[in-house]
Amino acid sequence: MKYNKFSLSMIILMTTLIFSSCSQRLVDFTVISSKNHSLKFDLSQGKQVQGTSMGFLGLGASIKDAMDKALQSAGTEYDILVNGVVRDNDYFLVSGYKVTGTAINSSKLKAMLGERGFEEWCKANNIFDPSETIVMK
Repeated sequence: MKYNKFSLSMIILMTTLIFSSCSQRLVDFTVISSKNHSLKFDLSQGKQVQGTSMGFLGLGASIKDAMDKALQSAGTEYDILVNGVVRDNDYFLVSGYKVTGTAINSSKLKAMLGERGFEEWCKANNIFDPSETIVMK
């Protein structure tokens, strides 16, 4: 079977596309869990928020951007998102992520639990203290 130059270049292009792959970072997180947890503080002090990150064919959309937008919509004093849900949204030619949850102010949590209570809560929930982190070489 004889191929012309165009057919041969199309076969090479299709083979390259089929066997190529890519990866991208989806999200950076400080605290994350997929299990139900009793946080032992009043969630009614938080704000229900949502944020989206959309792009043409999903290009440029990221979960981190959607999470950041959700926290920013609550206000600058909110820095923790609990009871969060991440959804993948697909529309015709546009796709991305939608994040909903309850934004919490960690300083209010600290004030409510007290300094010692907050430290115990962090230890009980395996939240590390960066000042005590040991880096091994």
